[in-house]
Amino acid sequence: MPYVPYSKLLDAPAAKVWARVRAFDVFPQCIPGFIACELKEGARPDQVGAVRVITQTGGLVVEEVLLELSDHNCRVCFTMTKGDTSVLDTYSRVTVHEDAADGRAFVEWSMRFDAKGDRAAVAAWVRNDFLRPALDKLEQLVRADA
Repeated sequence: MPYVPYSKLLDAPAAKVWARVRAFDVFPQCIPGFIACELKEGARPDQVGAVRVITQTGGLVVEEVLLELSDHNCRVCFTMTKGDTSVLDTYSRVTVHEDAADGRAFVEWSMRFDAKGDRAAVAAWVRNDFLRPALDKLEQLVRADA
């Protein structure tokens, strides 16, 4: 199974970045092609086991389940359970660290998954066309919230 990590130092306060990341129904706004996200069956956005349905451009709909939310470690973990994508059986972990020097957010997002087709090509797509633009967008959204 490919494992793809990506990290970035965001020009935004770690506390504000964590507030957006921990909101399971808000965080997907940084996903490339995002249109909408809703929680199923009245789940709370901080409830382990919550299922979110994400609609993206081109009619792609995926479901993800929140596996872990740790305010102590500023970490969320989730898995994709439904969706017709090039990645299968995904496990994602997003961790927000505070830069001790200036309080900015250092964000690590890693994905472990199986892939349809060429694993190396899919892994490169995940890193360069999904994780990288997602963290860029996260930075923009948090800075716009200020």
